[in-house]
Amino acid sequence: MSTLKHKGKGPQSMTANELRDGFSVWLDENLDWTRDFSKALRTEDQDLIDRMHLRAETDEKSNLVVGIYFIDIEPDTGLPARYREKFRVNGPSYDTADLLETN
Repeated sequence: MSTLKHKGKGPQSMTANELRDGFSVWLDENLDWTRDFSKALRTEDQDLIDRMHLRAETDEKSNLVVGIYFIDIEPDTGLPARYREKFRVNGPSYDTADLLETN
């Protein structure tokens, strides 16, 4: 197991980046990765958090995702608590594929 820890206060979601495309992803209720934050699993259940942790570590070791970590979720809104995570929910500020098409 890694040293990755969830903070233990309030709802949490597991996030990472796709290794192939770099997009932000979150674990959903089926413990699959989704680019759609509205489908992200938000929970305070420790058993489920442990399962999320194990799945994320397995997928990181399999090179499906990188940079796994838990994020705090605002209980009232269901949105990320921190600005960085709110920004990530909206996706990249530009698409590098557009740069490749024009060059």
